[in-house]
Amino acid sequence: MEYRVTARDGSTNLVAMSGRLDALGAEAIELGFTAAVAGVDRHALVDLREVEFCSSFGLRLLICVARALQRRGRRMVLFAAQPEVAEVFETVALDQMIPVAATEEEALARLGA
Repeated sequence: MEYRVTARDGSTNLVAMSGRLDALGAEAIELGFTAAVAGVDRHALVDLREVEFCSSFGLRLLICVARALQRRGRRMVLFAAQPEVAEVFETVALDQMIPVAATEEEALARLGA
């Protein structure tokens, strides 16, 4: 599992993730991802187009980071999930906790930026 954080604008980071967000993948990136995304005072748009799989471990990581951002008055929006990953999100109603969008433009609109 890998991720790359780039500044999108003055208040928002774009986070591109790739690989399998399973137990091994989530464990491999948890500390760095949490620090890079939740440890800054910026919103996060998370691009999931290259994430092949998401397990409960991946869901936990995303939820924990989204909650940490929320405590700082910031938001996370997930977008471009592959059909298999989107199905997992739908099954667990992840959009009730973290906004989920189909495209980056829709994600930006959901962010309210």
